[in-house]
Amino acid sequence: MNGMEVSSLIHQSDSLNSFPLSMNEVEIRLLTKKDDDILKVELVYNEKYKFAKGVHYLEMKKVMDDGVHDFYVVKLKVKDKRLAYVFLITLLDGNKYYFSESGIHNSYDIAHAQFDFFQVSFINKVDLVNIHPVLANRNFYQIFVDRFNKDETNDNPRINIKWGDKVSVNSLAGGTLRGIDEKLDYISSLGVNALYLTPISEANTNHKYDTIDYFKVAKDFGDETDLKNLVEHAHKRNMIILLDGVYNHVSTSFFAFQDVKKNGRKSRYFDWFYIDGDELRDDNYETFGLAKFLPRLNLNNIEVQNYLIEAGVHYVKNFNIDGYRLDVSDEIPHAFWIKFRLALEEVNKDIILLGENWHDAHAYLNDGFKFDSIMNYAFTRDVLDFVAYQKIDVNTFKNRLVMNYFRYKTPVNYNLLNLLSSHDVPRFLSECDGKIDRFLIGYALLYMQIGVPCLYYGDEIGMLGENDPDDRRCFEWDKTKWNVKINETIKRLISVHYLNNLYLMNVSYEVDGEVFKLVRYDDKNCVTLFVNLSSKQKTYTNIGEVVLSNNYENGSLLPDGFFISVR
Repeated sequence: MNGMEVSSLIHQSDSLNSFPLSMNEVEIRLLTKKDDDILKVELVYNEKYKFAKGVHYLEMKKVMDDGVHDFYVVKLKVKDKRLAYVFLITLLDGNKYYFSESGIHNSYDIAHAQFDFFQVSFINKVDLVNIHPVLANRNFYQIFVDRFNKDETNDNPRINIKWGDKVSVNSLAGGTLRGIDEKLDYISSLGVNALYLTPISEANTNHKYDTIDYFKVAKDFGDETDLKNLVEHAHKRNMIILLDGVYNHVSTSFFAFQDVKKNGRKSRYFDWFYIDGDELRDDNYETFGLAKFLPRLNLNNIEVQNYLIEAGVHYVKNFNIDGYRLDVSDEIPHAFWIKFRLALEEVNKDIILLGENWHDAHAYLNDGFKFDSIMNYAFTRDVLDFVAYQKIDVNTFKNRLVMNYFRYKTPVNYNLLNLLSSHDVPRFLSECDGKIDRFLIGYALLYMQIGVPCLYYGDEIGMLGENDPDDRRCFEWDKTKWNVKINETIKRLISVHYLNNLYLMNVSYEVDGEVFKLVRYDDKNCVTLFVNLSSKQKTYTNIGEVVLSNNYENGSLLPDGFFISVR
């Protein structure tokens, strides 16, 4: 078709392109070829059962592009919970085309459109995906329990290194739940108000991802009283706590696996695992990754499902935790997560489920039944490539952020857990080769990005760390060894995140020459992050109040610099 690339038009009903935001508002998205010969796009709509009698027209706004597609978006208030619509596309040459489920049309018969209009069939409350009421305006702090703080009473004979020594895969440094409790004032002083702890159930290793007993607090970390105290004291500080839910695999010392090892197929737990043959050998059972000490559970088994749901409910009901980060969540059946969520919601209607999904997780996030959030490693990758490695230019970075944004329904983006470091990846400062200015740019992007920011323990003082286990070093409590610039800037960035209800603002990504701009805005305020990774100085005027900066002087944004302005 002259003047428009029809193959680039993308829209589906009841999808990422069409979804309710509330019981009386829907969001409609249309993707077209970037910079196609389009003058305007209009939504042609009415209530579903009134469509044939007449329609309304509403122009859609082109909000962003990812270098391939332009994204047209409209948010529409509705009275009826059923909506019918098509698109009217006007080209620069004046030609008009309608786009419906049956494709492109020169004209459109509104009176007989019931076969092929797009629709919102019915807005059901249970299907809504919302900004989570507890996640909203949270700043997370992730703690690897064994390495954060060793309380003075800990005389655990299993401790095999001195605090601060170089760690190995088998090191046990002595960090405890009581140690975390003792440092809650420090954690609060950063401005964070949410904790995510790596696993705390009984296990052999320092990381505790090899569960032996789901219902016992690991002796290395303390006891039930320590956990109850930690949660209670955190809640008094308006701080929530997520535990790590490890349901994909267990330890070879797990009772059911030991029974199978002893009794083979005669064991009542034989079908709790994936075993090739009638007897258990060293090489015939499925595992997490390639780790033979982590046999994989068969989550298709109803007994396994019920057992793990009971374990999940245990900590919510008896310790009042606020939710779980769910380990290897994308390898576990969707049906299990639906049952898991419903069971936990009976105890806490505002339970938080945060999946460890490294890749596109829309199938886990967009139906309102499974997860509230994921660890947004796509954002991690993009910041690494742009800031740390400088593998991509500013336009590619912008395009990637736009693409990731439109990967999910709008409310989901506000729930995503954004991070730069974790126990599973090298620390961001190490990835930046120790370059502090680059490190601070990364964290400025983190705290300005739409979603929920997460700070990995020690990043706020400039700790280094390569791949596991080096990224799990002991926290350095000697303040003389802290990087003061990093510490002060991180705290100020966290305070900016609370500015003017930033967490609820819209987002856009822009390129100004060689400068990247991340803009958060609403009807009243606009907060903009300017990032200069070029080799040239950039000059700015009339930018509003600069609330935080680095390598910015009197209107000049220097190389490897950033500033945040409010207007």
